[in-house]
Amino acid sequence: MYNVEKEIFMPRKEIDEIKRKRFRQVVKYVYDHSAFYRRIFRENRIDIDRIKGPEDLPKLPFTTKQHLRDAYPLKMACVPKDDIVRIQMSGGTTGQPVIIPYTREDVEQWKKMLLRDFHIAGITSKDVIQITPAFGLWNGGFGFHFAADAINAFVIPIGAGNTRNQVRFIVDFGTTVLCATASYPLRIAEVAEEMGYEPSELSVEKMLLGAEPWSDEMRKQIEKTFDARAYDIPGLTEMGGVGTVGFECPERNGLHIWEDNYIVEIVDPETGEVVEDGKEGEVVYTSLNRTAMPLLRYRSGEISAVISREECECGIEHMTIKRIRGRTDDMVIYKGVKFYPSDVEQILASYGVRHYRIEVKDGIRVIFEGENGLAGKVAKDIREFLGFSPRVEVVANGMLERFEGKARRLVRG
Repeated sequence: MYNVEKEIFMPRKEIDEIKRKRFRQVVKYVYDHSAFYRRIFRENRIDIDRIKGPEDLPKLPFTTKQHLRDAYPLKMACVPKDDIVRIQMSGGTTGQPVIIPYTREDVEQWKKMLLRDFHIAGITSKDVIQITPAFGLWNGGFGFHFAADAINAFVIPIGAGNTRNQVRFIVDFGTTVLCATASYPLRIAEVAEEMGYEPSELSVEKMLLGAEPWSDEMRKQIEKTFDARAYDIPGLTEMGGVGTVGFECPERNGLHIWEDNYIVEIVDPETGEVVEDGKEGEVVYTSLNRTAMPLLRYRSGEISAVISREECECGIEHMTIKRIRGRTDDMVIYKGVKFYPSDVEQILASYGVRHYRIEVKDGIRVIFEGENGLAGKVAKDIREFLGFSPRVEVVANGMLERFEGKARRLVRG
């Protein structure tokens, strides 16, 4: 039987021992079973016998999303097709699909990581779990479902869309846990109000939200609206899916990375050099415990920083990184100032704004629904805290597009 609490609260010494052992194993494994890694190791003159532990990671080349696109459909797989039980596709991909294969062991690993997340959030068999992310090639809903099914919870696998039904099912079945993209709860709240329900009086007690960066101020707004506790759940398909790489403990001072399954490095996006702890950079993942297609030094495009490698007040000794601030391709550079949409959201949400759009063309325009008198205050805060002066426009409620999946906040061109 899987001892979820033992793995969550694993001592630091044991984490390091497992990490070192699995790292050596996965380097040899991909060299022996992946033509891709064998080729790039040889091209970069990597002697795998000299790669002893995680400290040698910087000696290895990066794996990129372009490598995965070029490998379509299964050129980077380490197992024969007969051993693959499912595929998922990386979200947000355009052009050539990025396909991630899974063995039965990989699906089990995905489930176990979600069981850790559920345990930390206090989710049990007594909960009614409503899963709103899509069930399809994008992995959104499946990990939640695997874990919820494993603990014999009441599962509502409703998937994406039809927000009126989402509200109806929350009311009729007494949903206590809502799994969703980070921006979706406020849309559910809006529709609930239209249907005559007060969101804070609904049965939802906990939320597991991810798939897009969201600010602390937006979290406060969601929690106040629903009178519920919202947890940030990170993860990406390339590492197995939502919820696999780590989770946020009740202290909510960052994301704990499951280091017995993943190694995280933070690198300078331009130079690729590992940065010192505390400095922001691009998150690079190495998967240690996957079999169909483990990835070494995968450049995720996510922006974060190491907060601590010491034991957290919650008792977890796995390392802690900042919540994901944004993605490298979402960063906007305007007159020498660099910022992410979540930086603007932090300011808007502090004024109670739920719906907004950032347009980047000749200049920058921030459009949001709210009171007319807020435009000057928002412009002043953006100028003072972010260092640039956008054009700020306030529009009437209902004027901006609503989203039932990932919200498209940034519009370029």
